[in-house]
Amino acid sequence: MHALLSINNLTKNYGTTEALCNFTLEVVEGQVLGILGPNGSGKTTLLSILMGLRYPTSGHFTWFNTPPNHVPTTRIGALIEVPTFYPYLSLYDNMRISALAKNISYNAIFPAIERVGLTPNLKAKVATFSLGMKQRMAIAQALLGNPKIIVLDEPTNGLDPEGIVEVRNLIKELNAGGTSIIVASHNLDEVQRTCTHVAILKKGHLQAFGGVNELLTSAKVAIVEVRNPENLIDFLNSNPTIEVIERVGNSFKLLVNKSEHQVTFITDFQNHGIAVNSFEIRNLNLEELFITLVRK
Repeated sequence: MHALLSINNLTKNYGTTEALCNFTLEVVEGQVLGILGPNGSGKTTLLSILMGLRYPTSGHFTWFNTPPNHVPTTRIGALIEVPTFYPYLSLYDNMRISALAKNISYNAIFPAIERVGLTPNLKAKVATFSLGMKQRMAIAQALLGNPKIIVLDEPTNGLDPEGIVEVRNLIKELNAGGTSIIVASHNLDEVQRTCTHVAILKKGHLQAFGGVNELLTSAKVAIVEVRNPENLIDFLNSNPTIEVIERVGNSFKLLVNKSEHQVTFITDFQNHGIAVNSFEIRNLNLEELFITLVRK
């Protein structure tokens, strides 16, 4: 696999505020990388630097082995901010304007529109488009010139469930067709469904990076409901390696070692006088991993 993007110790300061701190990772061909983090974690700052919209304080990035901190815009498609359309122009006329701005041949318009499934709407006015169709159109703009990789910032923002499914399927189709993708999102479920890898940020620091399946099998979640929660709390206090992800009344969601087994837990609970109503143990999901890392 060829490295499309290498990021090395990228740091960005705004006065005394450190928005990004020694951020390092590599994106290789074929990946769909999800960048996750709460508000203020540095996601948009990172993407803005990678697209040449902001300058790093220190560190560097390299696209396709080009010179450091150089952005080969003709080889990268991007949707970083809310896209601007002319609502009373047709889809085709809007795409012509985008192609002209990027100095790309008009011949590139039709393949981009076809890839996002909007060919039947070529002459329709954008004012008649749904939010999902507008997001597809924005992604078509990013695909002008058939870039090797596209960068999307919150591509499902403001979409209804149908629009979210449209964008999800489109990302999968594009990746299956050979396009690598970097996507920043708050929608953890969509990231888990569409991404091959994730990077989780907190206050500009990289908390975790790896394959989705690898990260989600790194630990397990035990879900237990008890009749005497005070006994369970006492047990947890004496076992600091077990972390409470969530508690609702007498129900607890616990982060445990991946080698733990249900039989072992039930025995430990019985020995500690914990009356169990129900118990299950399973792999993490992305939301649980995210909450655990962001809380630390």
